[in-house]
Amino acid sequence: MATIQIDEKVKRMLFAFAAELQQRSGRRISLSEAIRELLEIYHKSQMDREKLLSLFGCLEEEARTVLRDLRQGEERRIESLAGKSHS
Repeated sequence: MATIQIDEKVKRMLFAFAAELQQRSGRRISLSEAIRELLEIYHKSQMDREKLLSLFGCLEEEARTVLRDLRQGEERRIESLAGKSHS
């Protein structure tokens, strides 16, 4: 087993996180388990971020199309209003 050094603030945060996990699980949680849980949460959030970014790529062209259609509709409406004001 390796020894790691962390500052006091991080140590308090890690102990608090381990206590929270222990309370939820109803069993004793080691600091190693708490660190593993934090790493799993981090990796899951990275995978979720990649999935979201891939969705944005899919939606980008569709979003441009929707915005273009909305703009054209607004331009027609403005032209119609401008035509009425000149009558």
